[in-house]
Order: sequence, then C-alpha cells, then structure tokens
Amino acid sequence: MSTKLNKNQLIAVHLLASGVKASVIAKHIDIREETLSRWRQIDEFKEALEEATEAVLREIDETHKNLLIHSQNVINEALNNEELDLFKKANLALRYMSLIRGKDDITQKSSHNLFKYAELGKFRVKI
Repeated sequence: MSTKLNKNQLIAVHLLASGVKASVIAKHIDIREETLSRWRQIDEFKEALEEATEAVLREIDETHKNLLIHSQNVINEALNNEELDLFKKANLALRYMSLIRGKDDITQKSSHNLFKYAELGKFRVKI
C-alpha cells in the first residue's frame, strides 16, 4: 500500500474497502464528502483501495472456506456418532445434500467473484 497517503486517506481506504458509506467515512474522519470524492480520483488512493478491497474479499473467502470445512467436520462427526439413531443420521445427510445440490464449488465461486470485480475495474486480480 502506498505510503504517500496521509493518515485520514488510509483510514478512508480501509473503511471504503470494508463497505462503509462515504457519508459515514466523511463524518468519522471529519472531512467533507467532496474531499473523499477528490481523493478517489488520485491514482495512489485508487491503487490502495483496490489492494484493500482485494484483501477484504480474500478474507471473506477464507472465512467462508473455514466455516464450510468446520461445518462438514461437525456433520461428519454426527454421522459417525454411534449414539445417534439411523433416522437422525439419514435426516442430517438428506438436509446436507439438499443444501449443496446444484451449488458451485466454493473455490470456483470465489474465483468467479474476484474476476467479476476485476472485469468491473474494481481491482486487479493477482494470480
């Protein structure tokens, strides 16, 4: 990230990348929205915002993957639990299968979203 940006600009970059509205950011760092709009035209600010947005999206993607893995582990433990009767296990398995039926692989979906943002000019995808 650029070191040419001042403290308020760096705060604005991180808040924008996190989805905070411009009006809230302007109030938080005590600037006018027009100032924030001008900052968004500065190349260094744009680049920092792209990098921060990419980092936020990657963190969200990683969190989703971890939740999915943890959820699958819990389901697997329940299915292997000999204390649960067969009916409960079957019900759990059927619910899980109905939830994932027709869903894209999470990695494919995440990659698709990253490339979609890149095509919209939101940020550059680094592979």
